[in-house]
Amino acid sequence: MRRWYGFFPDRSPTKVDLVSAVCGVLLVALNASTVRDWRWVAVGIVVGAIVLGPLAQSPIGRRIGSATRNLGINGRFLVIAIGIVAVLALLFLPPVPTEIAVDGLVGVMITVPLYVLGHLLVARDLGDWSPD
Repeated sequence: MRRWYGFFPDRSPTKVDLVSAVCGVLLVALNASTVRDWRWVAVGIVVGAIVLGPLAQSPIGRRIGSATRNLGINGRFLVIAIGIVAVLALLFLPPVPTEIAVDGLVGVMITVPLYVLGHLLVARDLGDWSPD
């Protein structure tokens, strides 16, 4: 798995990764009918792949990841609230039309299950997950 270190974490997928993949599939299924321009979905897929892969595995991405894990529950809620406000600002501010933002977000959501599937295929293990 070392050769994929620049794209996937150096660990097996976890329960959180699998739940994220399922949520991504559900969100895409619920929002696919609202897509107006598939080019913006493609842009979202590229952005999602860059953010989930090389950017997350860069030194700064790993530092942000470890800081997020050390935040605790209140800090995580704060980060989620900031993210929601940022998404709402992108949707309602004039520079980004709603259609483009929604299509791009659908593209990012398509990337999540594909990324987890790729991670699973490379790792060949489910980490701390067990069907028992």
